[in-house]
Amino acid sequence: MAFWRQSVLVALLLTGSTRGVARVRYQTSATCAVKGSTLAVGCTFTPLMAVVRAVWCVDHLICHGSTPSVYDSTRPRPGSRYKYLGDLEGNCTLVIHDVQKTDNGVLRFRMEAADPVGHFTGTTGAKVNVIDDARMVVLSNAPLRVTEGDRVILSCACRCSFQQLEVRWLRDGHALVESGPTLQLGPLTTGKSGNYTCALARDTGTTSLPFSLNVEARKSDSLDGWLAPTLGGTIGLLLVLLSSILLIFIIKRKCRMASCENVKGLNGEMEHLHVYGNLPSSVERAGPDGQEMSHSAEEVSYASVQFKQKTVSRPAMDSRDFVVYSAVTSPL
Repeated sequence: MAFWRQSVLVALLLTGSTRGVARVRYQTSATCAVKGSTLAVGCTFTPLMAVVRAVWCVDHLICHGSTPSVYDSTRPRPGSRYKYLGDLEGNCTLVIHDVQKTDNGVLRFRMEAADPVGHFTGTTGAKVNVIDDARMVVLSNAPLRVTEGDRVILSCACRCSFQQLEVRWLRDGHALVESGPTLQLGPLTTGKSGNYTCALARDTGTTSLPFSLNVEARKSDSLDGWLAPTLGGTIGLLLVLLSSILLIFIIKRKCRMASCENVKGLNGEMEHLHVYGNLPSSVERAGPDGQEMSHSAEEVSYASVQFKQKTVSRPAMDSRDFVVYSAVTSPL
């Protein structure tokens, strides 16, 4: 009977059929952990039949029989650093708290059923590399300039890749209530400025170098106290200047129009103003002795001035133009 069962199992493995074949899949074939951190080894399995026992061991190819194990579902260990987060149906995830150097090695999972045909070990395993005395590093997605209201995420990491990390955060040397590999800050205020560091919860020797975060106040907020009155005063001054310029322009325009009207009126009056003048002339005659004699003749000069009749508030007069004659007589 035992030979027949083994033959069936070998036949299934040789055919590569996905039906009725036990499988174990590890989330990663190799992982890194920092001493004192927490490491989760992801794992899933496909049983051939109902599983009654789940086992994890280190550096053993099959983990069968009396092989030392770090976890055995049939023999739980209270207070153990190894916690099984899986079940007996398909999840075989194992968590290691406070990782130590003794955890270096290849971890393998084994499932066992009531019938030995259902026993199976995932021989590929997951290799764990433990690093001690590792200094952490604070990484950030923050831009070069951080202002109030922004959101920033700080990450605590090291040169070793891991899935889970128990860390503590500090700002300016004072512990924060937040914990975990990431620290989310926001909406930021200026009070969040400072030097941030992180370290493994159980190893202060891994404290990172400080990460300086400087939160600047928004310019709109800082200028509100003086920008509004300054802007109002500037606008008022501009309005006064514009009003003054407009007033000067209107006055000059009116002055120019008035001057043109005066000139036009004067030109109209001059058109109707006639001045007549006769200049005196002297008549020179020759005397008996042939010498020229000055004959004093009566010289009369006439001048006339013509005025255009204007419409004024006075008694009506003849509409004819008035002519004034003046005579000037020169002595003989």
